[in-house]
Amino acid sequence: MSKPTLLLIDDEERILRSLRMLFFIGYNVRTTTEPNEAIRILREEKVHVIVSDQRMPQMQGSELLRIARETSPATMRILLTGYSDLDASIASVNEGEVFRYLMKPWNVEEVKKVVAEAAAIAEASFAVQSHTETVADTTGAKPRVLIMDHDEATAHTVHETLGDRCEIVWASDAQHAMEELAKQDVSVVVSDLILGETNVGYILKTIKQLNPQTQCIVVTSFNDTSRLIELINQAQITRFLPKPVSKGILARNLESMLERFHLVRSQPVLQKRQAVEPISNPQERVQAGNFMGMLGRLRARIGA
Repeated sequence: MSKPTLLLIDDEERILRSLRMLFFIGYNVRTTTEPNEAIRILREEKVHVIVSDQRMPQMQGSELLRIARETSPATMRILLTGYSDLDASIASVNEGEVFRYLMKPWNVEEVKKVVAEAAAIAEASFAVQSHTETVADTTGAKPRVLIMDHDEATAHTVHETLGDRCEIVWASDAQHAMEELAKQDVSVVVSDLILGETNVGYILKTIKQLNPQTQCIVVTSFNDTSRLIELINQAQITRFLPKPVSKGILARNLESMLERFHLVRSQPVLQKRQAVEPISNPQERVQAGNFMGMLGRLRARIGA
Protein backbone atom coordinates (compact mmCIF):
# COMPACT_ATOMS: atom_id res chain seq x y z
CA MET A 1 0.00 0.00 0.00
CA SER A 2 1.48 3.36 -1.04
CA LYS A 3 2.11 6.08 1.50
CA PRO A 4 -0.11 9.17 1.52
CA THR A 5 1.54 12.29 0.12
CA LEU A 6 1.99 15.22 2.48
CA LEU A 7 2.88 18.65 1.07
CA LEU A 8 4.46 21.12 3.51
CA ILE A 9 4.91 24.82 2.70
CA ASP A 10 6.74 27.35 4.87
CA ASP A 11 9.16 30.14 4.01
CA GLU A 12 11.47 29.00 6.83
CA GLU A 13 13.63 25.98 6.00
CA ARG A 14 14.10 25.09 9.67
CA ILE A 15 10.33 24.75 10.10
CA LEU A 16 10.16 22.45 7.10
CA ARG A 17 13.00 20.32 8.46
CA SER A 18 11.24 19.98 11.81
CA LEU A 19 7.96 18.97 10.17
CA ARG A 20 9.66 16.54 7.81
CA MET A 21 11.21 14.77 10.81
CA LEU A 22 7.72 14.14 12.19
CA PHE A 23 6.36 12.54 9.03
CA PHE A 24 9.15 11.04 6.93
CA ILE A 25 8.44 7.46 8.04
CA GLY A 26 4.72 7.16 7.28
CA TYR A 27 4.32 9.64 4.42
CA ASN A 28 5.68 10.64 1.06
CA VAL A 29 6.75 14.11 2.21
CA ARG A 30 7.13 16.98 -0.24
CA THR A 31 8.42 20.33 1.02
CA THR A 32 8.86 23.74 -0.53
CA THR A 33 9.33 27.36 0.49
CA GLU A 34 7.68 28.53 -2.74
CA PRO A 35 3.84 28.68 -2.91
CA ASN A 36 3.95 28.56 -6.72
CA GLU A 37 5.95 25.34 -6.55
CA ALA A 38 3.31 23.95 -4.20
CA ILE A 39 0.62 24.79 -6.75
CA ARG A 40 2.60 22.98 -9.46
CA ILE A 41 2.88 19.88 -7.26
CA LEU A 42 -0.86 19.95 -6.57
CA ARG A 43 -1.58 20.07 -10.29
CA GLU A 44 0.78 17.25 -11.20
CA GLU A 45 0.61 14.88 -8.24
CA LYS A 46 -1.95 13.26 -5.96
CA VAL A 47 -1.55 15.14 -2.68
CA HIS A 48 -3.52 13.88 0.30
CA VAL A 49 -2.77 16.67 2.77
CA ILE A 50 -1.37 20.17 2.34
CA VAL A 51 -0.06 22.00 5.43
CA SER A 52 0.75 25.66 4.81
CA ASP A 53 2.14 28.50 6.84
CA GLN A 54 0.04 31.68 6.71
CA ARG A 55 2.56 34.53 6.49
CA MET A 56 4.83 34.05 3.51
CA PRO A 57 6.40 36.76 1.31
CA GLN A 58 5.01 35.57 -2.02
CA MET A 59 1.52 34.49 -1.04
CA GLN A 60 -0.60 34.21 2.11
CA GLY A 61 -1.33 30.67 3.21
CA SER A 62 -5.08 31.24 3.09
CA GLU A 63 -4.76 32.26 -0.57
CA LEU A 64 -2.65 29.20 -1.34
CA LEU A 65 -5.25 26.95 0.30
CA ARG A 66 -7.99 28.64 -1.76
CA ILE A 67 -6.08 27.70 -4.91
CA ALA A 68 -5.50 24.20 -3.50
CA ARG A 69 -9.26 23.80 -2.94
CA GLU A 70 -9.92 24.67 -6.58
CA THR A 71 -6.99 22.67 -7.98
CA SER A 72 -7.38 19.48 -5.94
CA PRO A 73 -10.71 19.42 -4.04
CA ALA A 74 -10.02 16.05 -2.42
CA THR A 75 -6.80 17.29 -0.80
CA MET A 76 -7.27 18.10 2.89
CA ARG A 77 -6.13 21.59 3.82
CA ILE A 78 -4.47 22.61 7.11
CA LEU A 79 -3.27 26.11 8.02
CA LEU A 80 -0.31 26.32 10.41
CA THR A 81 0.58 29.75 11.74
CA GLY A 82 2.21 31.56 14.61
CA TYR A 83 -0.14 34.54 14.45
CA SER A 84 -3.67 35.09 15.73
CA ASP A 85 -4.72 36.97 12.61
CA LEU A 86 -8.48 37.58 12.31
CA ASP A 87 -8.38 38.28 8.57
CA ALA A 88 -6.36 35.12 7.95
CA SER A 89 -8.77 33.09 10.09
CA ILE A 90 -11.77 34.41 8.16
CA ALA A 91 -10.08 33.75 4.81
CA SER A 92 -9.14 30.23 5.87
CA VAL A 93 -12.85 29.50 6.41
CA ASN A 94 -14.41 31.35 3.49
CA GLU A 95 -11.76 30.77 0.83
CA GLY A 96 -9.59 27.84 1.88
CA GLU A 97 -12.30 25.87 3.69
CA VAL A 98 -9.61 24.45 5.94
CA PHE A 99 -9.95 21.22 7.87
CA ARG A 100 -7.90 22.48 10.82
CA TYR A 101 -6.24 25.72 11.91
CA LEU A 102 -3.15 24.93 14.00
CA MET A 103 -1.00 27.37 15.95
CA LYS A 104 2.77 27.49 16.28
CA PRO A 105 4.53 26.33 18.35
CA TRP A 106 2.66 23.13 17.63
CA ASN A 107 1.99 20.17 19.86
CA VAL A 108 3.74 17.22 18.20
CA GLU A 109 1.09 14.62 19.02
CA GLU A 110 -1.74 16.94 17.98
CA VAL A 111 -0.17 17.71 14.60
CA LYS A 112 0.55 14.02 13.93
CA LYS A 113 -3.01 13.06 14.88
CA VAL A 114 -4.60 15.78 12.73
CA VAL A 115 -2.47 14.93 9.68
CA ALA A 116 -3.20 11.20 10.04
CA GLU A 117 -6.94 11.86 10.27
CA ALA A 118 -6.79 14.21 7.29
CA ALA A 119 -4.83 11.68 5.19
CA ALA A 120 -7.39 8.94 5.83
CA ILE A 121 -10.25 11.28 4.89
CA ALA A 122 -8.44 12.38 1.72
CA GLU A 123 -7.98 8.78 0.60
CA ALA A 124 -11.73 8.24 0.88
CA SER A 125 -12.37 11.52 -0.94
CA PHE A 126 -10.11 10.56 -3.83
CA ALA A 127 -11.95 7.24 -4.05
CA VAL A 128 -15.25 9.12 -4.37
CA GLN A 129 -13.77 11.19 -7.19
CA SER A 130 -12.74 8.04 -9.05
CA HIS A 131 -15.93 6.08 -8.38
CA THR A 132 -18.75 8.51 -7.78
CA GLU A 133 -21.41 6.91 -5.66
CA THR A 134 -24.47 8.98 -4.93
CA VAL A 135 -27.31 8.14 -2.62
CA ALA A 136 -30.69 9.19 -3.88
CA ASP A 137 -32.87 11.28 -1.60
CA THR A 138 -36.11 9.37 -1.31
CA THR A 139 -37.59 11.37 1.56
CA GLY A 140 -38.93 14.21 -0.56
CA ALA A 141 -38.45 16.47 2.44
CA LYS A 142 -37.37 20.05 1.99
CA PRO A 143 -34.00 21.06 3.45
CA ARG A 144 -34.45 22.71 6.82
CA VAL A 145 -32.72 26.04 7.53
CA LEU A 146 -32.40 27.37 11.08
CA ILE A 147 -31.71 31.06 11.66
CA MET A 148 -30.28 31.86 15.11
CA ASP A 149 -30.13 35.65 15.06
CA HIS A 150 -32.10 38.53 16.53
CA ASP A 151 -31.45 40.56 13.37
CA GLU A 152 -34.58 40.73 11.23
CA ALA A 153 -32.52 41.68 8.14
CA THR A 154 -30.70 38.32 8.29
CA ALA A 155 -33.97 36.42 8.48
CA HIS A 156 -35.45 38.46 5.62
CA THR A 157 -32.48 37.69 3.33
CA VAL A 158 -32.70 33.96 4.09
CA HIS A 159 -36.42 33.89 3.31
CA GLU A 160 -35.98 35.94 0.15
CA THR A 161 -33.07 33.82 -1.11
CA LEU A 162 -34.29 30.31 -0.36
CA GLY A 163 -38.02 30.94 -0.57
CA ASP A 164 -40.19 27.86 -0.99
CA ARG A 165 -37.22 25.55 -1.57
CA CYS A 166 -36.59 25.14 2.15
CA GLU A 167 -38.39 24.96 5.45
CA ILE A 168 -37.08 28.06 7.23
CA VAL A 169 -37.23 28.53 10.99
CA TRP A 170 -36.20 31.73 12.75
CA ALA A 171 -35.19 31.52 16.41
CA SER A 172 -34.32 34.80 18.13
CA ASP A 173 -33.33 33.17 21.44
CA ALA A 174 -31.35 30.08 22.43
CA GLN A 175 -34.27 28.23 24.01
CA HIS A 176 -36.34 28.50 20.84
CA ALA A 177 -33.36 27.37 18.76
CA MET A 178 -32.87 24.27 20.92
CA GLU A 179 -36.57 23.43 20.71
CA GLU A 180 -36.41 23.59 16.92
CA LEU A 181 -33.29 21.43 16.84
CA ALA A 182 -35.11 18.85 18.94
CA LYS A 183 -37.84 18.53 16.32
CA GLN A 184 -35.57 17.63 13.41
CA ASP A 185 -31.99 17.89 12.17
CA VAL A 186 -31.21 20.96 10.10
CA SER A 187 -29.49 21.28 6.72
CA VAL A 188 -28.07 24.79 7.07
CA VAL A 189 -27.61 26.97 10.17
CA VAL A 190 -27.27 30.74 9.86
CA SER A 191 -26.22 32.03 13.26
CA ASP A 192 -24.85 34.97 15.17
CA LEU A 193 -22.48 33.98 17.98
CA ILE A 194 -24.41 35.88 20.62
CA LEU A 195 -28.14 35.30 20.96
CA GLY A 196 -29.59 37.52 23.65
CA GLU A 197 -27.11 37.01 26.46
CA THR A 198 -26.10 33.52 25.35
CA ASN A 199 -22.90 32.66 23.50
CA VAL A 200 -24.17 29.94 21.18
CA GLY A 201 -20.78 28.58 20.10
CA TYR A 202 -21.42 25.37 22.07
CA ILE A 203 -24.72 24.88 20.18
CA LEU A 204 -22.93 25.13 16.83
CA LYS A 205 -20.29 22.67 18.01
CA THR A 206 -22.93 20.22 19.24
CA ILE A 207 -24.94 20.46 16.01
CA LYS A 208 -21.87 19.45 13.99
CA GLN A 209 -21.09 16.56 16.31
CA LEU A 210 -24.63 15.22 15.95
CA ASN A 211 -25.08 15.86 12.23
CA PRO A 212 -21.85 16.34 10.21
CA GLN A 213 -23.71 17.16 6.99
CA THR A 214 -25.17 20.35 8.48
CA GLN A 215 -23.52 23.45 6.99
CA CYS A 216 -22.90 26.39 9.34
CA ILE A 217 -22.76 30.05 8.35
CA VAL A 218 -21.78 32.46 11.13
CA VAL A 219 -22.93 36.06 10.64
CA THR A 220 -21.66 38.22 13.50
CA SER A 221 -19.92 41.37 14.69
CA PHE A 222 -18.08 39.25 17.28
CA ASN A 223 -14.37 39.38 16.35
CA ASP A 224 -12.41 37.23 18.81
CA THR A 225 -9.80 35.37 16.74
CA SER A 226 -9.27 32.58 19.27
CA ARG A 227 -13.01 31.86 19.31
CA LEU A 228 -13.08 31.76 15.53
CA ILE A 229 -10.22 29.25 15.46
CA GLU A 230 -12.15 27.10 17.93
CA LEU A 231 -15.19 27.22 15.65
CA ILE A 232 -13.08 26.18 12.66
CA ASN A 233 -11.67 23.16 14.49
CA GLN A 234 -14.59 22.18 16.72
CA ALA A 235 -17.64 23.20 14.66
CA GLN A 236 -16.30 23.10 11.08
CA ILE A 237 -18.16 26.30 10.28
CA THR A 238 -18.12 26.74 6.52
CA ARG A 239 -18.56 30.50 6.28
CA PHE A 240 -17.77 33.40 8.62
CA LEU A 241 -19.35 36.70 7.53
CA PRO A 242 -18.62 39.77 9.67
CA LYS A 243 -21.55 42.12 10.25
CA PRO A 244 -22.71 44.29 8.66
CA VAL A 245 -22.92 41.84 5.73
CA SER A 246 -24.45 42.81 2.41
CA LYS A 247 -27.60 41.08 1.26
CA GLY A 248 -25.85 39.90 -1.91
CA ILE A 249 -22.92 38.28 -0.10
CA LEU A 250 -25.21 36.47 2.33
CA ALA A 251 -27.46 35.31 -0.50
CA ARG A 252 -24.52 33.90 -2.49
CA ASN A 253 -23.23 32.03 0.52
CA LEU A 254 -26.66 30.63 1.31
CA GLU A 255 -26.89 29.20 -2.20
CA SER A 256 -23.39 27.77 -1.90
CA MET A 257 -24.06 26.11 1.45
CA LEU A 258 -27.37 24.63 0.30
CA GLU A 259 -25.60 23.14 -2.72
CA ARG A 260 -22.86 21.82 -0.45
CA PHE A 261 -25.43 20.23 1.87
CA HIS A 262 -27.01 18.37 -1.06
CA LEU A 263 -23.57 17.17 -2.21
CA VAL A 264 -22.54 15.91 1.22
CA ARG A 265 -25.91 14.23 1.74
CA SER A 266 -25.67 12.46 -1.63
CA GLN A 267 -22.08 11.30 -0.97
CA PRO A 268 -21.92 10.24 2.69
CA VAL A 269 -18.16 9.65 2.59
CA LEU A 270 -17.77 13.43 2.27
CA GLN A 271 -19.26 13.81 5.75
CA LYS A 272 -15.89 12.69 7.07
CA ARG A 273 -14.42 15.94 5.75
CA GLN A 274 -16.69 17.68 8.27
CA ALA A 275 -15.24 15.80 11.26
CA VAL A 276 -14.69 18.01 14.30
CA GLU A 277 -12.38 18.04 17.28
CA PRO A 278 -13.87 17.46 20.75
CA ILE A 279 -15.00 20.60 22.56
CA SER A 280 -12.01 21.90 24.52
CA ASN A 281 -13.55 24.49 26.83
CA PRO A 282 -14.70 22.82 30.10
CA GLN A 283 -17.70 25.11 30.53
CA GLU A 284 -18.80 24.50 26.93
CA ARG A 285 -18.44 20.73 27.44
CA VAL A 286 -20.89 20.97 30.34
CA GLN A 287 -23.24 23.18 28.29
CA ALA A 288 -23.06 20.77 25.35
CA GLY A 289 -23.79 17.82 27.63
CA ASN A 290 -26.81 19.59 29.09
CA PHE A 291 -27.93 20.57 25.59
CA MET A 292 -27.72 16.99 24.32
CA GLY A 293 -29.62 15.78 27.36
CA MET A 294 -32.33 18.36 26.73
CA LEU A 295 -32.50 17.38 23.05
CA GLY A 296 -33.00 13.77 24.04
CA ARG A 297 -35.83 14.65 26.42
CA LEU A 298 -37.54 16.96 23.93
CA ARG A 299 -37.28 14.42 21.11
CA ALA A 300 -38.67 11.69 23.36
CA ARG A 301 -41.60 13.96 24.26
CA ILE A 302 -42.23 14.83 20.60
CA GLY A 303 -42.10 11.17 19.59
CA ALA A 304 -44.43 10.06 22.41
